[in-house]
Amino acid sequence: MRRLDRVLGDAACSVLATAHRIRKPFVAARPIRKIVVMKFFGMGSIIVASRSLAALRDRFPEAEIHFVTFKSNEAILDILGMTDRNHYVDPSSPQAFTKTTLAVARDLRRAKCDLVLDLEFFAKFPLVLGSLAGIPQKAGFYLTSESWRRELLDITGFYNSYFHTSDIFLSLVYLCATGDYYYLGFNEFAEKYKYPRIHPSELERAALRNKLAGLGIKSTDSLFVINANTSPDLAPEARKWPKERYAQLADELIAGTPNARVCFIGAPNEREYVRSVVEHCKSPRAHSIAGDINLRELLVLFAESKLVVSNDSGPMHLACLVDAPIIGLFFADSPTLYAPVGSRVRSVAPALYSIPLFSVYNGKDVAVGKPSNEVGNAAACTVPLETVMREARELLALRPALSVTGQV
Repeated sequence: MRRLDRVLGDAACSVLATAHRIRKPFVAARPIRKIVVMKFFGMGSIIVASRSLAALRDRFPEAEIHFVTFKSNEAILDILGMTDRNHYVDPSSPQAFTKTTLAVARDLRRAKCDLVLDLEFFAKFPLVLGSLAGIPQKAGFYLTSESWRRELLDITGFYNSYFHTSDIFLSLVYLCATGDYYYLGFNEFAEKYKYPRIHPSELERAALRNKLAGLGIKSTDSLFVINANTSPDLAPEARKWPKERYAQLADELIAGTPNARVCFIGAPNEREYVRSVVEHCKSPRAHSIAGDINLRELLVLFAESKLVVSNDSGPMHLACLVDAPIIGLFFADSPTLYAPVGSRVRSVAPALYSIPLFSVYNGKDVAVGKPSNEVGNAAACTVPLETVMREARELLALRPALSVTGQV
């Protein structure tokens, strides 16, 4: 998909940029009544974009907000509940992708949307889809390697790698609302918008505990969660600790807390890998529940947990929605960009120059010149168990923060 996007997307966007430049003088500006946000890759990125959705709702209160993403992200949009209409593209096969893309373009065209925000940093597909949908105004991020973006974008955002990605996304909304390309009021603007805070009900908590009871986990047991998985799309091996180290972490957490249980989580297709990690644990109180709970139940599990330790991936950001104590493990990308957000969070990473192995500036091409499946976890191996345990002990000693606004 990335290769097709790069090869065909550049050509398509160059043509669309020329057409946009020719047509622009003859198109009158119109009020913003319907806004489309597009973000396709990464459940975690959609959560990170939630502040931007809140800002759009605040700054354009009369506007209808549409969200376009892959079908696999439907559950997280349902959990967030921050949009008016959602549209899904199914990339499971070329036929499904083509059919659903054209259907989404048709639906957006019929809705007569006024503005599209492209939250992808280097993918061309959102802008092509926005053009197919006939959306007159386009906002996105300009990277100097893609000169056509200057012509195709009406609102040109600035990718600032010194800021968290949540702020980077939010800066595009700020430009749409203010037109201030110097970002003079951005800090004050950004302070107003937080992650949504989700409070699972007592009924949901009880249902999850009943489900865990089937695995031998009592309702009175203290829960720890470890996510040893990463997205398979970007150098998955480079972004993981050795299996033995995850297992040692679980054993240490169990040894330090009476009645503790460690739940290793994962998607159904990650069952085998997660089980192979649990097999390295010495304690019988470590459990693999990969594929056994859905996304909403995973959110409840985080709310029930004393600590969540996660590789840089979607579940880490999901845990932020319940303000769980989180340690994020960053072995291939910088926590500056993707650190967990909450009242009790820590990030652990190798020495600075070992990361990032990939970034927006190299098109997420891992270790340029070397295929991602050849990049190992040498940088991850430099992070010792004691570093993570030190952060764990500090977080466990903190009391939960009181939430007044329901946001974090």
